[in-house]
Amino acid sequence: MENQAVLSEDILVAEARAGNQDAFTELVRRHSGKIFGVSLRMLKNREDAEDNLQNVLFKAYHNLGRFEGQSQFSTWLFRITINEALMKLRRHQSERQATYSDVQSNGLYGNYPEIEDKRQNHEREYINRELADIALRGLNPSLKNTFVLQKAEGWTNRELAGALGITVETVKSRIFRARTRSRRRLEIVVGSGTVAA
Repeated sequence: MENQAVLSEDILVAEARAGNQDAFTELVRRHSGKIFGVSLRMLKNREDAEDNLQNVLFKAYHNLGRFEGQSQFSTWLFRITINEALMKLRRHQSERQATYSDVQSNGLYGNYPEIEDKRQNHEREYINRELADIALRGLNPSLKNTFVLQKAEGWTNRELAGALGITVETVKSRIFRARTRSRRRLEIVVGSGTVAA
């Protein structure tokens, strides 16, 4: 039964690549719920998740010719979903920083003293973010995505295994390798005294 489902999806992908709109519509029907769920979990906002779903489906449709079939179609879609969501998160972060800078430069704070949150150490948070970015920068995308989803987004090994179409053992292996390689990279960067990678 499972082989039949895989076979029918392979046929749908082949037909969609040949220009069959109905085949692509069926692929969308099968996978849009999972794409939306992953998007919502990462973006934590229904509107952003819906936008992400549309972006993923648009990219999948226009890049269907690049899908080589070396992985499952769902895995390929999942990679697009994560990459699109991460780009959206980066854009949101840049927009927030730009808005804050605009408000400061326009003098909208007037002569009020700057309010500082004593519970947070912003410099340490910035350094930690920079070091995390450096540590993860050179990782294989499959290792990086698995590691980020578990450590930053709180996904369980079982959830990751189901979403990625791999075993729990493979998830654990990816996280271990990501941790080991990122630690090694940090040791090299910190040891050399350079922060730029």
